[in-house]
Amino acid sequence: MKIILKFRALGITLSLVLLCSCATTFQQSAIVPATELPADATINKSAGRGDMLFVTLRLEDGQELSFGVDTGAEGTVFDKSLESKLGKRLGTKTLSGWHGKTESALYAAPNLYFGNVRLMTGNEVATGDFQRQSLMTGRPVMGILGMDCLKHYCIQLDFEAGKIRFLNSDQMDATTLGKDFPLTFKGNCPFIHHVSFAGGKDTHSLIDSGCVSDGFVEQGAVEGEKFETVHLQECVWSGESYSNLFVQGGANVIGLKFLARHLVTLDFPKQTMYLKRTSVGPLVDKNVETAMQFLKDLKEKGQLPGWSKGESGETAYPEANSSNSVTFNIGKKDDSSIYHYTIARTSKDNPWKLEKAWRTDQNGKTIEEYPVP
Repeated sequence: MKIILKFRALGITLSLVLLCSCATTFQQSAIVPATELPADATINKSAGRGDMLFVTLRLEDGQELSFGVDTGAEGTVFDKSLESKLGKRLGTKTLSGWHGKTESALYAAPNLYFGNVRLMTGNEVATGDFQRQSLMTGRPVMGILGMDCLKHYCIQLDFEAGKIRFLNSDQMDATTLGKDFPLTFKGNCPFIHHVSFAGGKDTHSLIDSGCVSDGFVEQGAVEGEKFETVHLQECVWSGESYSNLFVQGGANVIGLKFLARHLVTLDFPKQTMYLKRTSVGPLVDKNVETAMQFLKDLKEKGQLPGWSKGESGETAYPEANSSNSVTFNIGKKDDSSIYHYTIARTSKDNPWKLEKAWRTDQNGKTIEEYPVP
């Protein structure tokens, strides 16, 4: 997320990030191209605009699940509430990620469908707690679709059209897809041979669709402490100019917000990524941007209920309730609560006002309502 509210970026993915820069935690298998491809599908409008990319998957019994698409995750993770549907527990695994290590239950991978097509997956899945992420994003997050599945497909992300497409590598015209970047895999995860947005010596960049910001740069390439958000007003990367990047130091990661400035084609079976730039600057929702600015001003004035000027936290990018109403869900550092703010206006020509402010516990129960002016 952006630094507009001086809240810490929501970082790398929604939760149990299984990054390849950490120890391998899932069984590895060969990249075998899938023969049956799902139909094109719509992605959430907020994807690449500070939010993760979500798709709707389906279990064998017909239950639909909202999953984040995460190329930075070695394997697929289900919410622990689904454990009763996953059969016999096989054991436990230690999942490693940016936020440390977590012990997770391990199960045989269930049949998982995208539309009417059964996806190719690995042999096992892990489970984790996505409750906080559900509260932060305002949707029931039921898991992460990782590279154990994605690596079998050629996937195109079209943020302008709001579509995800599964393509046949042998039938597409690669000359129309933009610049090609050979992919290498560490664990299950994809890397390109390239320095970060700010240069540096590290030439391995992780392609991480679970990183909701523009990405990370090598520590020392920009001023600031590790994981501190830095604004790059201008950037030349791979011969192309870009503006207004928000990055953090400590790694070399290309995130979803940067990818969203392109038509992205991830041909995992042929180990190639194509980027065709469609925007120099970040994708923005003007209505949400102005509402966010209003919220920022409240915080800087010390008028945001539940927050002081100096406190930091993490904020999820919400989908607007309407063009004149937006709800922000904010997590405070070292606080299990989620702070919610609904900002509304009577029309686009009228100013935003704080309509409602409240705090919920880790189970989503309201524990405090704040008076608003």
